[in-house]
Amino acid sequence: MNFELFNGNVFDGRWIKGSSSIEIKEPATGKSIVSVGVADASMISRSAQKALIAQKEWAEVNCEDKRKLFIEAERVLRLHAQEVIDVAMREIGATRTKAEFEIEFSADEILEAASYPTQQAGTLLADKRGRHSYSKRVPYGVVAALTPSNVPILLAARVIAPALAMGNAVLLKPHPHSILCGGYAFARIFEEAGFPEGVIQVLPADGADAQTFETDKNISMVHFTGSSATGARIAELASKTLKKVSISGSGKNPFIVLDDVPDLDAVVSNAIFATFYFGGQSCMTAGRHLVQQPVYEDYISKLVEAAKQLQVGNPVENENVFYGPMIDPKSINRLSEIVEDAVKKGAELVLGGSSKGTFFEPTILKNVTSEMRAWQEEMFGPIAAVTSFTSDEDAVEMANDTEYGLSGAVFGSLGRARNIANRMNTGMVHINDKSTDDSAYVPFGGTKQSGNGGRYGSYVNWDEYTQMRWFTESVTAQPLHSFKK
Repeated sequence: MNFELFNGNVFDGRWIKGSSSIEIKEPATGKSIVSVGVADASMISRSAQKALIAQKEWAEVNCEDKRKLFIEAERVLRLHAQEVIDVAMREIGATRTKAEFEIEFSADEILEAASYPTQQAGTLLADKRGRHSYSKRVPYGVVAALTPSNVPILLAARVIAPALAMGNAVLLKPHPHSILCGGYAFARIFEEAGFPEGVIQVLPADGADAQTFETDKNISMVHFTGSSATGARIAELASKTLKKVSISGSGKNPFIVLDDVPDLDAVVSNAIFATFYFGGQSCMTAGRHLVQQPVYEDYISKLVEAAKQLQVGNPVENENVFYGPMIDPKSINRLSEIVEDAVKKGAELVLGGSSKGTFFEPTILKNVTSEMRAWQEEMFGPIAAVTSFTSDEDAVEMANDTEYGLSGAVFGSLGRARNIANRMNTGMVHINDKSTDDSAYVPFGGTKQSGNGGRYGSYVNWDEYTQMRWFTESVTAQPLHSFKK
């Protein structure tokens, strides 16, 4: 990537100087990568106005031309994949395999979006007056995409691509910890692919200035991925201008292991991935391991032995590490406090619990109970909170004992697992597969405090990024009753 192009700049369809700047640093080493521009409130408002003008023209571009642009964007992404991967390894501490996964998934999202412009987008309706009555899907206008730092490439593509494909313009505000790989990389990709100026803009912002994305009158929809607490604040602000708001929030996902699993080693391998991959910094991480009593001790033993084998370190220096640093150095203290709270309240620390710099070692807590923070909070770190249950009814009750409802996993015989899965109050459930499972071709979203009810991805993107407009047509106007006495 050409860091000089980013130096002090934001992207409003052109590379222009930001209102101020922010320094991007490697979380693993603290070394500076580059200083990039930051947009203030007035710049965001001007960009929103520019985006609205561009969107009106973009919505009229014919379907085949739109489709070709997305196919070209996917080609450009793959062409520059290694550059983006290298930046992600430095900027967010991603391993190479994790960054490669994000690129591949993002390519899927863009190609999926390429199909939308040529799909049917309306419905013929009945009308007892004999008129031609129909509904048509139309774009919202300008969509603000507020994306996180943990899976920044994928989660930007997942919003940008379908929102654009359905005729919207997009203002992307990447998280301050992932401005390069989760923001400016897409500015360059869509710019090189030939998208019209102004329909995709990348505007880093923070603090009170960032609230402009929720309050500006020219922005019609806000899509946020991040903590549920922040999502609630965003929804409250956006409601003052009656914007559509889509929140993809936190998770505290149950990972249930029944006593009739045929291969406990296979289950443990899934648990390792679901708990420790990318240092547990995922909303779909296995937040609570609920293990049936007959296999509980064996599961703990196998989980500990597997976790001991995981290498932790700077992926730029050692590509064999399983995960790298915590993206936010401030999270180290919070993770330590969660472990201390659990031990103080009776949990057994069977592995880890320590940190060095921005690296937190694989940690396993045994006999976690509901009054502990490790049970209640989304930890966003490499900590396995494990406890046991007796009956299938207990498993369901414990799985649902959380304010969140994003994802979940159940391992066991298909009939029992399906029965439990059907009673779990989550937006997604995976039977004999990890809680972090995902795809570009499915509806994604959670229940309860994990989201505000919306889903996005695949066919449900039509509901997410467009709204219905009803039309009636009559050949000529018909006289109405005159009401004369």
